[in-house]
Amino acid sequence: MPHAYVRQIYCFPTTNSQAVSALSRGLSGLAQDVPYILSQVVSDKSGTGSGVVISTPCHNVEDIFSSHDLSASINYATLKAGCFAPGAFQTHEMVPPGSLPPYPVSPAVFLARASLVNGGLILCVAVHHIVTDITGYDAILKIWAAHCRDGSSRNIRFDPSWMNRDPLFSELESSPDLASMPDLLHTITPEEPVRAAGRSQAVGTGRKYYQTAIFYFPQQHLRVLKDDVNEYIASQEPESWVSTSNILASLLWSAIIEAQDHSYLDTNKVVTAEDTRISTLSFPVQFRPVLRPPLPQDFLGAAFLMTNARLPHKDVRLISYNSKSTARGQEPKPAPQVGAGADVPANSVDIPVLAEVALAIRRSIQRIDDAAVRGVLAYLEAHPGTNPEAPIILGPPRYDAGGSGTSVVSWANQCVYELNWGGAVGRCDAVRLPKMGNKRDPIVLPRMPSFDGHEGGLEVIMSYEVNVMKRLIEGPVMRRFAALRCLS
Repeated sequence: MPHAYVRQIYCFPTTNSQAVSALSRGLSGLAQDVPYILSQVVSDKSGTGSGVVISTPCHNVEDIFSSHDLSASINYATLKAGCFAPGAFQTHEMVPPGSLPPYPVSPAVFLARASLVNGGLILCVAVHHIVTDITGYDAILKIWAAHCRDGSSRNIRFDPSWMNRDPLFSELESSPDLASMPDLLHTITPEEPVRAAGRSQAVGTGRKYYQTAIFYFPQQHLRVLKDDVNEYIASQEPESWVSTSNILASLLWSAIIEAQDHSYLDTNKVVTAEDTRISTLSFPVQFRPVLRPPLPQDFLGAAFLMTNARLPHKDVRLISYNSKSTARGQEPKPAPQVGAGADVPANSVDIPVLAEVALAIRRSIQRIDDAAVRGVLAYLEAHPGTNPEAPIILGPPRYDAGGSGTSVVSWANQCVYELNWGGAVGRCDAVRLPKMGNKRDPIVLPRMPSFDGHEGGLEVIMSYEVNVMKRLIEGPVMRRFAALRCLS
């Protein structure tokens, strides 16, 4: 697991003077249910583990939760009018001390900070990634909110089994060959750190400037595309299907490699049959429901693997090119701009091309089954030592030599917007991350529900070098299917 924090920022329109006290009391209740939020991440002296373990609880709530007043300098209404732009949260004062690198020798498992602003409250929560994944993080928030609202976690039916990691390792003794590395693991390749640092750095010299953008994809538009794609798939492979998440990932994959293509390759290169490059989309898949027996839905540990989809680079780019569909035999027409209130026309994208890419993503997800998970866990248990020169990485290799690649992380299934934190705190208006100073591939933020007649949808945050971001914003995928919420 990454030795870093999962961090999110929540924006609450509360002016209740008891909001910070309610959060503190609720955190005390969370600590009673989940004691290790008061622990530290410490070195594993036994030499048999992954290098770190969780200490016994050693903090008080006051050690992991802080608050301060920024109301003289930050106005909530101004934040909201700017769609809570990431640049507004760039100040380190909003982030819990100790949750940014360089980290302490023994970092806390959990840290949170409440910032009072004029007309609202900003809550930043950081949980160490070796303890949990985003699904477990969401469950921790649910427990905390329940204690703030009800004074207990009985109404959400909290159960200590949510913390039980034994089912992960219950069948490892019967696992097959442990000598060969499973396909869903790999040893880091020399190319990966360079590629991960950003392709835009391959051209030019000097300091690179990055922009952080949030795009909004209306759920209705994604649903129309999903229905059209599934109708086409049913005519070709009756047992197959794709989800709206697969559709969104396909659109992002195409848009990003198209925008990046011009920044590190020959700008005259176009989609041709001679283009033999392979493109890779990497993404995490949480495996709670696929284990046999399944883990609790609110299991608090880290329960995900990385996988990827691989396709010819030219095929993925075809979504952006919106080329003529041989199956439909007609030229697609432009789609209306997002926000115009109209549906996306069925012919706004090449449906067979989109189906091919979305199906590749769906099939990659289907690789994650009980046997695959057990094989990875067994191998990691049998090979606990870490080699800093060639560390083991979750997932297959993320790049093919000479090819393209990106990643998509989805927090869409988080229930943050549905959480009621009680009368003093209320419900959050937005989930955000601060502006980023480096490249960051897309993160799909928690799904926004429909309210007050406004359609729900998905926000996606990403950070790229300014020229790449400009091409991304002006590219066909974002112009047809998304709206730019904010740019920092």
